[in-house]
Amino acid sequence: MTARVLASNPHHADAQHPEDPLVAALAGFKLDPARSYTAQVHSQLQEAIVRGVLPPRTALSEATISKLIDVSRTPVREALAQLADEQMVLIYRQVGTIVAPVRMSLLEEGRFVRSTLECASHVQLAQTITPAQLNEFGQIVARQRDAVASGEIDRFSELDELMHRRLFEFAGREHVWAMLEPIKRQFDRVRWLLLGHVAGHAERALKEHEQMLAQMASRDVAGLGASVAAHINHITAHLTALREHAPASYFAD
Repeated sequence: MTARVLASNPHHADAQHPEDPLVAALAGFKLDPARSYTAQVHSQLQEAIVRGVLPPRTALSEATISKLIDVSRTPVREALAQLADEQMVLIYRQVGTIVAPVRMSLLEEGRFVRSTLECASHVQLAQTITPAQLNEFGQIVARQRDAVASGEIDRFSELDELMHRRLFEFAGREHVWAMLEPIKRQFDRVRWLLLGHVAGHAERALKEHEQMLAQMASRDVAGLGASVAAHINHITAHLTALREHAPASYFAD
């Protein structure tokens, strides 16, 4: 990844200015009175943690969050409890709450589950994918290419998520993707960190997506299975480079 890309990544910038991470995470956030406040606070904080706007070990003050979004402390407390159940935050009684570090054991679980399910599903999909589905797959990859060229790291990551979800939906396995969501949270956190800290990660991921598209189009089942496994395994393979650039406090285990 070029220096220009890193400089344009707001989450990389946030990591260098940790004094107001909650302000950054909740900037512009407005509660919808027609929806559950707890669900909205949970979703906002979860996304900020996954994307690194709230870095590992950031203190999460119930009172500060409540004040920033003008809501009572009850939905904030409930949202933090849900995040603790998901192992995204750590709550210390009588002390406070912090964003949990990335646990290597959970990361490995996420890698294993994704590799197993995505390889199996995508290999079967290669045998049944329709021209319309291939066209949509190609359009998503083309948009990813544009995002990489313009240094839009947020956009690239969103399109990456869209691509993987749509491939499951093409195969009629949207519920499998929904099942994967909580399992792959730690995996997603590392993916965002890689995009912001490890040079060339987005470009490499794009090339792998292009290869998967070509193999899907040619019904190259054996090649596709190997490519999908390598694509997912590269996340953990790049951890050494990531740990050289990210603070040591980001990780545990």
